[in-house]
Amino acid sequence: MAALAGAAAGPTATKAMVSKIHIARSQLGMTEDEYRALLHGETGKESCAQMDHRELSDVLARMIRLGFRSTPPKKERQGVVAAGTPEWSRKRPNNWSDTGKNPMYRKIYALICVNQWDWGYVRATAQHMFAQKGAVVLEFLGGDELHALVSALQIASNRNQRRQG
Repeated sequence: MAALAGAAAGPTATKAMVSKIHIARSQLGMTEDEYRALLHGETGKESCAQMDHRELSDVLARMIRLGFRSTPPKKERQGVVAAGTPEWSRKRPNNWSDTGKNPMYRKIYALICVNQWDWGYVRATAQHMFAQKGAVVLEFLGGDELHALVSALQIASNRNQRRQG
């Protein structure tokens, strides 16, 4: 079963584990000799490149017991509100309860919650998509435009999920 767990992890997961181990080494202030001794003590190998996913997981668990604290990756440009952005641009649309547009707004709201965005991000995306029409007001987008906006936000959300997972 343990060999199966190591074989099931892909190269991306393995690279992520190795990166996390190197971050842990730095955070714990380990010298090269201490680091190699820890690797050898846990797995009998002196390099992460020689280890499978299970062994990397064991090394990382040991580093956590030694005091390593992982922090989530910083969101880049997500939910960032520029200085001077008016308060109304960060709030949900005024016609939130419009029965024709409500399903699209609810989907947008769900994407906002999942990705920790804010309405300012959605408005900026809409402005970018429909800028040729002048200033974009979210409340005035039609059904087709809202559908296109939801599709673009879903694509961005999927991209974020792949980066994180």
